[in-house]
Amino acid sequence: MNDNQATSESATATSATKILESATKLFAHDNFSAVSIKQIAAASGVNSALISYYFGGKKNLYQEVLYTQADKFLQLQDTIRQKDESPLAKLRHYVDSIAAMQIEHPYSIHLIYRELLSPQPMFENYVKNRLYRIHQFMSELVDEAIACGEITTAIKPTHVAFTLEGIIMFFFLTQGQIRQIGNFSQKVETDYLLEALDSYLASLSK
Repeated sequence: MNDNQATSESATATSATKILESATKLFAHDNFSAVSIKQIAAASGVNSALISYYFGGKKNLYQEVLYTQADKFLQLQDTIRQKDESPLAKLRHYVDSIAAMQIEHPYSIHLIYRELLSPQPMFENYVKNRLYRIHQFMSELVDEAIACGEITTAIKPTHVAFTLEGIIMFFFLTQGQIRQIGNFSQKVETDYLLEALDSYLASLSK
């Protein structure tokens, strides 16, 4: 590879990355329909034609944004599955890790949970086939906790998982407001969330 080729490939990677990062922030703030190609181009500092060149248009770009964000959750799940911990310890580790992810990548959770709650019609299969794996992981942990006696309940595991996800989802989607109302620091916020989860889980073992 000569110097010109290396420079060209580097510029391509930089432009594509800028587009992806800017689109992620814009789509997290507004839904798919509300964000225009012009806005994405302006935010990323590139010609709008490059969005079609690199991603094939706004629809494909949005899908790539979702893939990128969902992969962060799926990779985290794979890491936690391999840990030598009890199911509930894994659950707490998962929540701690999501909190850390939220600090580092504040747009991930808004995008993922919004698609889970109200998926764009064109991405219904994406939600079912990929984002649903996020729910399946929570159900898997609940199943394991019931099997080893950490949780004792007649409630269906998937219903327990939905409740846990609801607590987590509400917390992170309203995190800014919670911080202001409760005057919490980020560390205290996570402690508060874990306490809420512990209270719910404790009610399942009575």
